[in-house]
Amino acid sequence: MWDNQREFLNELVRKFKPKKVLEIGPHTGGSSIIILNAIDDIKDSKLYSIDLDSGERIGECVNKYFPHLSKRYTLFKRNIASAFMEQIGGNIDMAFFDTSHTEPGEILDFIITLPFLKENAVVAFHDTAIQITHNHHRNEFAPYIIFNGIRGEKYLPSGDVIFKQDIAAAKLDSNKKKYYKEYFRLLGGQWQYFPEEEHVTQLRDFLIKYYEKDCKECLIIFEEAIVFNRDFVKKNPKQ
Repeated sequence: MWDNQREFLNELVRKFKPKKVLEIGPHTGGSSIIILNAIDDIKDSKLYSIDLDSGERIGECVNKYFPHLSKRYTLFKRNIASAFMEQIGGNIDMAFFDTSHTEPGEILDFIITLPFLKENAVVAFHDTAIQITHNHHRNEFAPYIIFNGIRGEKYLPSGDVIFKQDIAAAKLDSNKKKYYKEYFRLLGGQWQYFPEEEHVTQLRDFLIKYYEKDCKECLIIFEEAIVFNRDFVKKNPKQ
């Protein structure tokens, strides 16, 4: 992260003082440290981080360099977010996403997280302009798509050109269920990767459990996106 991005994330946490923070995609833990330091004086505040990677370096910065912050930190690895959400539980005040950046990436991660977020929760995304600021990342649109698709008050760092700001946040509008279908429709683009089939099965079961009651059409949209993109990615493996 650049200095202004670290400052933005820190200021966001300090402004809203969340008691329960979720982070998806911590990598070595740089952003985890920023969040943990910002919640250190907030009573009972905790950070839960999830990473699909199983490497030893995932989250290492916390315990290795800032062990005094680890008392508020729980790390989950080796699976997609849906595998851990029930264990983490609901009433999440804030979520930070920094995952694959290619579709479906953060779009799908947000959809997984949404049933567990409080009304008016704050969600933040890193690399929301990576397709502009880094020429070699031109296909990485997922953070940009989901951030701009979210219904709620938006927050951006001060300065610079607005569409080049590479970190952003939103405070979700009330009645989040009203917008479920809109968020699922964001899965309708051309995916740059396709999840492992075992993860597709896991996702399907998870989404049925948490969306069937409130948005059956969401499940239809998901299945249509799966059918289209399984074939698309197979035919365009380097897209």
